[in-house]
Amino acid sequence: MKAISDLTKIPGIGKNMAQHIINAGYPDIDSLRGQDPRGIYRKDCLFQGCHVDRCALYAYRLAVAYANGEITDSEKLKWWNWKD
Repeated sequence: MKAISDLTKIPGIGKNMAQHIINAGYPDIDSLRGQDPRGIYRKDCLFQGCHVDRCALYAYRLAVAYANGEITDSEKLKWWNWKD
């Protein structure tokens, strides 16, 4: 459960999304550094065995940017601001 609480430190990532990230193979914030959010999304879809709502991709973009220390604008702390 430590990993879920670590991931939930990321704004917009609750327990459910944290579990999706863990299931995709990324157990903590450190493991997200340098990752491709589209790759996380693909792995999530494979794990779920179906197409996952694209909003998950936006959350993964936020999570990776957060892990990389790239967020400088408070508006980028909202997952919906990471849409295409």
